[in-house]
Amino acid sequence: MKKLAILSILAMLAITVQAQQSPLSESYFLDKYTLAPSYAGNFNPKYIFLGYRSDWSGINGGPMTFRLSFNDVLMQKAGWGARIVFDKAGIFNQLNALGSYSYNLDIANDHHVLFGISAGIYHNSVNLTDYYNDPNYNIDPALVQEDVASKVKFLSDVSLVYMFKDFEAGVLLSNVSFGDATYTSAEDLKYNPISVFQFHTSYMIKASDNWDIIPFALVRGGKNIPTQIEIASQVVWRDMLMGSIVYRDPGTLGIGLGANIDRGLKIYYNFNFATNVSMGIYNNHEITIGFNIFEYINKTNAPMVE
Repeated sequence: MKKLAILSILAMLAITVQAQQSPLSESYFLDKYTLAPSYAGNFNPKYIFLGYRSDWSGINGGPMTFRLSFNDVLMQKAGWGARIVFDKAGIFNQLNALGSYSYNLDIANDHHVLFGISAGIYHNSVNLTDYYNDPNYNIDPALVQEDVASKVKFLSDVSLVYMFKDFEAGVLLSNVSFGDATYTSAEDLKYNPISVFQFHTSYMIKASDNWDIIPFALVRGGKNIPTQIEIASQVVWRDMLMGSIVYRDPGTLGIGLGANIDRGLKIYYNFNFATNVSMGIYNNHEITIGFNIFEYINKTNAPMVE
């Protein structure tokens, strides 16, 4: 009975992890490395980015995502990066930790192709103690004090970005894995993180000497995941103050505000809300902070792409 109960929980985990396999983020205007490993070393090198996102505010146990990333120039035309993403949705947790390598290929004047690859590990778990020790639920003695964790799984990402002057377009295939993995409590239950594809494009419009406008579009999807479209636009004043709007189907609107506070400190805040439910629920809050200590000790390298 105990094994049957654990298998039932893991079946529920498979559904939940599918919904949360690729946590959403709108930090791409500040940290392009979140979009694709191709950007490692090409934009904001030597910056550490810290991110926190809270989804479904007003709903107890709504998803929360924590991000930590760093990227830098490795050598001429090559860059590297590392990122950790921890996602928690109720009693379900997942962790990604990957390192990245990128290469900038000049194919003609002002034409660049950025290649990128990431490799690392994936791990998920179910915190049953958080659920069965809650007095609002019936306690099952067979499951109290026993969490369920997956075995570590190897993952990789592959991306390509084409750049021409102020135009960019990229493709990403993430969560690429080989073979099945199992859970420590149920060897006969297999799982595989869901592969996700993503396309994005943007163009910077120089509206004046002080103002830039950057329209942006993104399409993401995967096996058994509905394809999702995201359209956004950012306005930048003197490379100091930033504002953005975003629409994500089905029916999510958002705004963002950011600033380059100092030469080595950046911050961005995003707020989303669903238009088809009450304003107080299904809201999303995200804050991203970037810090470059090397700016203050005068050791900053120039990015590979100006």
